[in-house]
Amino acid sequence: MSAEIYNCTISILRGTGVNALGDIVDARIPVYTGIGAYLGERSKTVFAPATQTPRTVRSIVCVVPSWPDVFSSDQILDETSQYIYAIEDVTHPPTLMGAPVDEILTLRRVTANTT
Repeated sequence: MSAEIYNCTISILRGTGVNALGDIVDARIPVYTGIGAYLGERSKTVFAPATQTPRTVRSIVCVVPSWPDVFSSDQILDETSQYIYAIEDVTHPPTLMGAPVDEILTLRRVTANTT
C-alpha cells in the first residue's frame, strides 16, 4: 500500500479477560501500534423486499498492510478518533506477482459517539 492513501494510524487490539462477574470480556491489549492505514465509510442503497422502501446500509472499510497478522477476533483502535471497531471480515486479495498485497477489513464501530 502506498503511504499516500493513509488517513490514520491504528492499533490492533487482541486478547480476552474475565470481569468481576466472571464473564469473558475483551482485554483490548495492543499487539501492534502506529500502523498507517486507510479508514473510510462506504454506503449503498438497498430496498426492503416487503415494503420496497429504500434503506442506506453503511459499512466501514479499513485497508492495512499485509505484515501485521490480523484476525477476525481482533479489534481496531483508530488512534486519531479513539474509536474502537470490531472486525467483521478480513479479505486477502489475490496477487499475480507473489508480492504481498494489502488486506481489506470490514469493520463495525463498537464504541459510542461521544461528540
